[in-house]
Amino acid sequence: MTPDGLPVIGRLGPLPNVYVASGHGMLGLTLAPATAEIITEVVTQRRVPAVAEPVSPFRFTRR
Repeated sequence: MTPDGLPVIGRLGPLPNVYVASGHGMLGLTLAPATAEIITEVVTQRRVPAVAEPVSPFRFTRR
């Protein structure tokens, strides 16, 4: 689980080939297709879809 209850999906920090798709809690099976679409686009297109901004790993970094 994450502090805000949302999953973490996307590229992990400055590491170019490390991706995370975790923190789904009890909704993992339900959210698997949407997570797969997001991760596929991030890996193949090298861009984060707008719908994935709220679940970005970068939301936990201090500004």
